[in-house]
Amino acid sequence: MSLPDYMTDRNAVLNDEGVNWRGGKAPNYTKPNALFEAERTQVHPSDSLEFLVENLVKNWEKEASFKTEAVDWRTIDHKVYKFSTNGGGWQSNSGFEESHLTFKQSLRGGFAWECLKVYSGPPVVAFKWRHWGKFSGKLRCPVSDTEKLVADPTNETVEIFGVTIAHVNDKFQIESLETFYDPAALFNEMLKNSPSVLKCPITGQSTGAEEEETEE
Repeated sequence: MSLPDYMTDRNAVLNDEGVNWRGGKAPNYTKPNALFEAERTQVHPSDSLEFLVENLVKNWEKEASFKTEAVDWRTIDHKVYKFSTNGGGWQSNSGFEESHLTFKQSLRGGFAWECLKVYSGPPVVAFKWRHWGKFSGKLRCPVSDTEKLVADPTNETVEIFGVTIAHVNDKFQIESLETFYDPAALFNEMLKNSPSVLKCPITGQSTGAEEEETEE
């Protein structure tokens, strides 16, 4: 059985025609691709599970983030697709737009992702991953209707690690994703030197500020 292109080419879905892209055209992945090539910790053989899973997830992320109509996604099984995070309820819609805007502004050089290790092969694929970028732009992250986090860039690399369990069908389309990670870890790295932050949006814990920075 031949493998689908989204398993062998990490940018395969960017070539899809006749789909509705957020922003009106396929996104430009030049920066995250360059960051991935320069700073990845693993270079997997092209016949390894790690290489294939890495490409599948990268194409899924592109579709979930930028294809506005789920019917255009090629990496999922539309009949059963669902995902959950940290044991929460199952969902079928990603809704990444707001988080992508936040990280695009803060991690201007890109937010790269790599598969570190695959623990089991299909149809149940368990794998560990790393997500990273350089905190080079100001962080402005809404906490509520009246509060937001404001932190100055440190120009340091921030990263987060996690584990995902994916169920795939015989076409290697994703049926479900269960992801586990510490969502506060990335924000804690970004906020460690900022006096202007009221609280972490994930844990709700105070980071030491009495008042939020006033924007000009």
